[in-house]
Amino acid sequence: MKKITLFLPLRLVILQSFLLTNISHAQRQRSNWIQQKNAYKGRWRVGFGIDVADPTGVDMQFYRLSGVCDRSFSITKKIAIGIWAGMEGIVTGAIIEKQNNDANWESGSIRFGSDIKFYLPMALNPYIGIGLESGKRKYYGLNEMSTDIVARLGIEQKIVGAKLSTQSGLNITLFIDGKLNKSIDKDFMYITPSVGLRFHWL
Repeated sequence: MKKITLFLPLRLVILQSFLLTNISHAQRQRSNWIQQKNAYKGRWRVGFGIDVADPTGVDMQFYRLSGVCDRSFSITKKIAIGIWAGMEGIVTGAIIEKQNNDANWESGSIRFGSDIKFYLPMALNPYIGIGLESGKRKYYGLNEMSTDIVARLGIEQKIVGAKLSTQSGLNITLFIDGKLNKSIDKDFMYITPSVGLRFHWL
């Protein structure tokens, strides 16, 4: 009876030490997992796009994630900085011309720009963006450089998502937005739809 009484506190101390060690280890693993997850989402990544309109051309986007769904391999962006180049009014020329009847505007000018987009944590992955666009433009009887303030409001949704290997994957998104161009140097403004595809390798 005395032996049981003597060994009981010792066993309790050993059990307590074992439990505390396991809890501490689990907490460290959880902390490391959270740090790794935050570091994964915090990295800047690159996506490449094909813009149907407007302008019609290509774009490149540097972005950060707010989440990744492994099951469907769908990404959710948090913020993105984009650059693009293309020809103005190839697809939406009639819309631009209708909004600027007196400008004697001609489509096909090379335009390039940059903006920053903020993605909202909601369904359909909506975003708002602001930036600048510049390049040659044929209007008011001249062909000269013109700079616009650009604003966007749109959504971006995954259409294809697939793992390419254990460490890489491809996510293809469709983006649709309304794009406002307001010239800084002339009385020229238009609002057009913008649509395209973007490819993300992770």
